[in-house]
Amino acid sequence: MQTPSLYRSTHRAKPGLKALAVLLFSPTLVLAQGPRHPGLYLPPAPSYVVAPSETAVQLQFATVPLATVQTQLNAARTANPDSPIVLTLTGTYWVRSAPLVLPSKTSLVLYGTIAAFPGATASSLISISGQSKVAIAGGVLEGNFANLSGIEAEASTKINIDSVTIRNTGRDAVLLSGNGNTVFDSGSAITRCDIAGSAANGITVENITQTLLLDNFIHANRGTGVQLSGAHSSVTNNEISGNKIGVFADANNNLISDNDLSDNAQSGVQLASLSSVTSIMRNMIRHNGVSGIDFDGTGNFIFDNVLANQNDLTDRSSANYVVAHGAPLNVPASTYFYPPTIDNQHNDPILNGVSRADITVSGGNLNDVQTAYNAALAANPGSYIVLHMNGTFTMDGTSPLTLSSNTAVLLNGTINVTSKPAQVITATNPASFVSISGGTIDMNGQGKITGILFPSSTNANIDHVTVINGGIPTVRTSGGMIQLQRGGGYNILYRNTVNMSGGRCIWTEHSNAHNVVMENKVSNCNMDGVDLDAATSNSFAIDNSNIDNVRYGVFIEQSDSFNKIYGNYTTTRDYASPTGHGIGVYNNATASSTRAVTDGNVAFSNVNDVVNNGLRIGSIATAAGGVAESAHTFFFNNVATNNGGNAILFDTQFPGSVENYLSQTVLAGNKNDLSQQNTNGAAPPDFFNPMSAIDLALSRPVTVSSTATGSDPANAVDGLAFTGWKAGGSSEEWLTVDLGSSTSFQRVVVNPSTLLGLLQPIRLQSSDDGVNFSDIRSVALPGSVRTFLCKAVSARYLRVNVRSIPGVEINLREVSVYPQ
Repeated sequence: MQTPSLYRSTHRAKPGLKALAVLLFSPTLVLAQGPRHPGLYLPPAPSYVVAPSETAVQLQFATVPLATVQTQLNAARTANPDSPIVLTLTGTYWVRSAPLVLPSKTSLVLYGTIAAFPGATASSLISISGQSKVAIAGGVLEGNFANLSGIEAEASTKINIDSVTIRNTGRDAVLLSGNGNTVFDSGSAITRCDIAGSAANGITVENITQTLLLDNFIHANRGTGVQLSGAHSSVTNNEISGNKIGVFADANNNLISDNDLSDNAQSGVQLASLSSVTSIMRNMIRHNGVSGIDFDGTGNFIFDNVLANQNDLTDRSSANYVVAHGAPLNVPASTYFYPPTIDNQHNDPILNGVSRADITVSGGNLNDVQTAYNAALAANPGSYIVLHMNGTFTMDGTSPLTLSSNTAVLLNGTINVTSKPAQVITATNPASFVSISGGTIDMNGQGKITGILFPSSTNANIDHVTVINGGIPTVRTSGGMIQLQRGGGYNILYRNTVNMSGGRCIWTEHSNAHNVVMENKVSNCNMDGVDLDAATSNSFAIDNSNIDNVRYGVFIEQSDSFNKIYGNYTTTRDYASPTGHGIGVYNNATASSTRAVTDGNVAFSNVNDVVNNGLRIGSIATAAGGVAESAHTFFFNNVATNNGGNAILFDTQFPGSVENYLSQTVLAGNKNDLSQQNTNGAAPPDFFNPMSAIDLALSRPVTVSSTATGSDPANAVDGLAFTGWKAGGSSEEWLTVDLGSSTSFQRVVVNPSTLLGLLQPIRLQSSDDGVNFSDIRSVALPGSVRTFLCKAVSARYLRVNVRSIPGVEINLREVSVYPQ
């Protein structure tokens, strides 16, 4: 979840959250394939668990028999049937015949270890059955190779699992199942976990909808890293390596993105024949034994992955789509498209079995370009036309440049619009495999002009195009600077720049096509940065930068369904009074009838800073007798900060507005955190904000004795188990964490990158000034991570000294510091 460099020039810094400050003000990362750093998940500050008016029941135990914990937990639930329970465990707990069973509305904060006793017969270490709103945060679950799972959640919903280390289970380390792949109100998340050594799968997700797997390290499991048999779910920003298969998916409407899927014995990703409408995007897929991607099913999609395998793609179905990006692929069965782009003007085949013809037009009038293009079409029937437009072009008439199917435009220059056309570039209706890349379309301040309009496009590509000056943001003229309507397949809008419009920056309509709106910079539009409109379905808005757009950053409206929205950044900081909304899910009945529901949309890890309302879920009828409803929305771990109105505005209407769920929202510096205005029979919003295990070292400044080339010491305190710090190579090295002020702690956990690293001697020291250090007397606990317990130490600085052993580098994945 990265913020653009524009944001760092001016800001209103109020949050007071250390990790949030790191997120908002760290240098911008150039987005690329694979996981990004820092990760997507940001632990929120402690808040209410389910409702602002609650009184949570607090239970805390050091080392006691697990049966004692269970008895008192059951008693607390009986005595307080509706209250949330926060259960904190700091000791070591042994599972024999029965797991720890967690009821609904329970938040387990585990600083200690739950382990299988030799000969254990329980089916899992932790069990959740038929429950809702259950969370597990922190700690270690040690299977000791017993025939059990780490966490078994069956027929359950709204399960959050964060920062748990799970080792050596005989069954799946995590099994998460719900009530079916067509049943909503299930939103669950597994974040920042370190899972290894399972004799079966790392994580199995089945019969559940809207599950998020974010920032996990899933490695060295005998089965599949992630078996994805649930629907409408996302596996994003994980490292999944050294398993039999990285991700195996056999359900529908899923997203596999931004992962490192490497060194798995068979495939990095395998989509089975039952999989459908599943997208594989921006992953790093390398060194897998049989295939990078084993690709079957129906309506699935591949785009923008780094592939480096002996066999990159095993293509099994003619019902899928592959858009190559950066390098060609061998795709004998799927629909294949490899458009040349301004940064990759290749000469390879663009479509299988279709010849290509390149023509060049250097400057002049846009009508002359149309004439040359039409001549090329006539001279090369059946060929794919690549139109190179070099120089400056003038549009002084009303006829747009109209493109036919199988055409790519490479604009190396500018189109200056001096007249008042409806569109500058359009396509025939319908058209397929049309691509526009590069250059600038300058409307010179004229409103009510669409730069690019495709009325019905199948597998279109708009890439690195700049569209500017289509009006002024203070005067609404409607329309869109880039607009896609209807069509089919997957349309891509990638890394475009849009600035200054009286309407929308980017606008998609209708459910026929899936739209991938990714990494665009959109600003100063009177309406929305990105508007997914008019029943847009199963589409994506990912990592778009929305600056000073008046209405919404990303707007999901008018009967949209099953869209996934993440990593977007929205601000209106340059307005004297913040305006508009960040992420909005909405429905409006503009006629005296019932609209289809805006349904099943998911938004996670978006940043909304200095707008009016950060997040909105709503519906309204502006026509008498109309009914419009928004339902089954899942908002997870979005950031809403410094907003002049509300962090969350919830204003749904009508009885079908049900099961809208928000979890782990990061709030700070807002005028109001929540405005709840559901009316006319609409259900209220549902919340679950479980406690996190408090890591005092998370995102704190670090200094080290030395660092290997390419290593970043900050990775040792970023909360991600798949990153780390590698020392420079001396026999003894140290890493010092600045906790910011004198801070009390009793537990330090050091996670080395290899098993042999567990043998390296470690000495802990503390300091108040960062210069003079004293040894900390501690007890080292055995286990798959290095855990050190000490009497309460109050200090600003913690130093971890590590001495190497022969043949083993000093390489720490994570250093964590806990208050208890």
